[in-house]
Amino acid sequence: MKIKKKSKYIIDAHTHLGYWPTLNTSLNTLLTSMKNHNIDFSIVSFDGSEFKEPNRFNKLIPQLSASKKLLSIVKENKSLLPLIWIRPHTEKNSQELETFLEKHRDFFYGLKFHPYTSRLRISDPRLAPYLNIARKFNYPILVHTALDKYSQIKYLCEVCSLYKDINFIAAHAILESDHLETIELLKKYSNLYIDTAWVNISFIKNLKEENLMDRVLFGTDNPIDGDKTLNEEIYLDYFKNKIRLNKIDYEKLMYLNAIKVYKMDLDKLKN
Repeated sequence: MKIKKKSKYIIDAHTHLGYWPTLNTSLNTLLTSMKNHNIDFSIVSFDGSEFKEPNRFNKLIPQLSASKKLLSIVKENKSLLPLIWIRPHTEKNSQELETFLEKHRDFFYGLKFHPYTSRLRISDPRLAPYLNIARKFNYPILVHTALDKYSQIKYLCEVCSLYKDINFIAAHAILESDHLETIELLKKYSNLYIDTAWVNISFIKNLKEENLMDRVLFGTDNPIDGDKTLNEEIYLDYFKNKIRLNKIDYEKLMYLNAIKVYKMDLDKLKN
């Protein structure tokens, strides 16, 4: 059943592709679920986990190989807007990646870093070459945040203060928390944003009260739980605008902020 769209556009700013258990499976699931929920564009990264994880199908793929594979996929699927998932713990080929981006920069929209699956804090010096790539190409960086020892948002804020010309999106607004810590951090760091992957829509009322509706992007982690991901109540509440945001705030949340942060030309993408 298709979900009735309440926003002019919907951009899902946090999605994935990977071998879960196959690449075709994750791609088909992503595209089908986008269609069923009237999602116009998804910002997508190719699983770049650096270590095998228990109870996961993740297949370890070098970052350059994954980027080339993702490039070929998005050329055939214009609704998918790619991020490059970086692997700074186990790989030392940031220069090769930079050369690749010099040739294909117009296809990509930013970088993705997952501290937990890389077992590396974003404040680690090994991230410096990639932060410089983001600076060079004027890319934002989507960063997984959670309560584990690698993903705490305090490390991301350290980097925000050092790289004020780069925009950072704190994925999940700290996973499995009440997300309230992000409120004061958003006020303090003008280059920090959050996304709504596994964030209950009730939290958005806090952002509204603090005049922070310009700093949040709708995102879902789709299709991390397969074809049921977007049918979870936590996301259906967003599609229905359960908290009854006014039109401008709702559209900021669902697509306008993503356009701003990822520097998207919507007219060009629609053609």
